Amino acid sequence: VKYRLPNGGHYEATLEDAMGAVRYLRTRTDLGIDPAEVGVQGNSAGGHLATWVSNAMPDGEKPAFAILIYPVITGDSWLGHISSYNYLLGKNRTPEEVEMYSLQNRVTATTPPTLLMLSDDDNVVPSTNSMLYYKALKHYGVKATMYTFPSGGHGWAGRIGFKYEKEWHHLMLNWLETIK
Repeated sequence: VKYRLPNGGHYEATLEDAMGAVRYLRTRTDLGIDPAEVGVQGNSAGGHLATWVSNAMPDGEKPAFAILIYPVITGDSWLGHISSYNYLLGKNRTPEEVEMYSLQNRVTATTPPTLLMLSDDDNVVPSTNSMLYYKALKHYGVKATMYTFPSGGHGWAGRIGFKYEKEWHHLMLNWLETIK
């Protein structure tokens, strides 16, 4: 999906484009797409966008599921990936903006089932991002599963030769089957 980047000021444009993509896919029954099975998936900063879509869409329109791979979740300076927040909100963001776009704060009981996958040794987006989100999901009773690989760093989804390549694909497909 192509979407506009926020560039530190137009952050709603990114969300609008992603929500529009979910809505558009739901109209494509001619391609065999079941509107009730459209979900979102994102990695790293794209994981932030997928998380944002999962929580910002109106309740009757939210994606059926979210798959988040080493997602950026929080803007807390000691837990988050600050350069992602610089691109999203700019360097002069307010504490209120950080709070609003730290997505563990946006979870509700209607957030869709979520799969989180990450590496414990990720030195780009700390694993605490996923842990914060998982904790919020569980607090609200949302179906959630989190897999933490002991190694792999950041950016392993799609990387040929990732030690757990077969495992993560299998785990993701199995999870999708369990939430049908």
